[in-house]
Amino acid sequence: MRRLAGERDALTVIDDKIGAPARADLLAILTPHTFHACRAGPARCGRYHCAAAGETSGHAYGRFVIEWARTRGHALKTAPNAVCPIATRDYPTDAAIPLNSRLDTRRLQKTFGLTLPPWQPGVDRMLSDVLAH
Repeated sequence: MRRLAGERDALTVIDDKIGAPARADLLAILTPHTFHACRAGPARCGRYHCAAAGETSGHAYGRFVIEWARTRGHALKTAPNAVCPIATRDYPTDAAIPLNSRLDTRRLQKTFGLTLPPWQPGVDRMLSDVLAH
């Protein structure tokens, strides 16, 4: 998004597919906690879904990235309001991605007494890491 926003005056981004981006560090933080909890109570062992809290579309994600970069002084051609929504049907691809790819994390949160962080701070950290180098 950041690269394209630096090259183009406007972007069209799919708006009807939703999900929640999650950084690998979220899994790295949760793994020892859940591992030790499972060792203490093997009934907790099992398969769980993990993702950051909340949801976003590609369009909203794109606007978030562009707003983030602009507020930190990155020169971009695309303004956040020049990120235009488009429906999946209007942007055909070979990949079959569901419209709703959100993961249900309620079991993980209930079993281990967790509150998962919203996706925005994780994307903020990722952008800080990537754009700092």
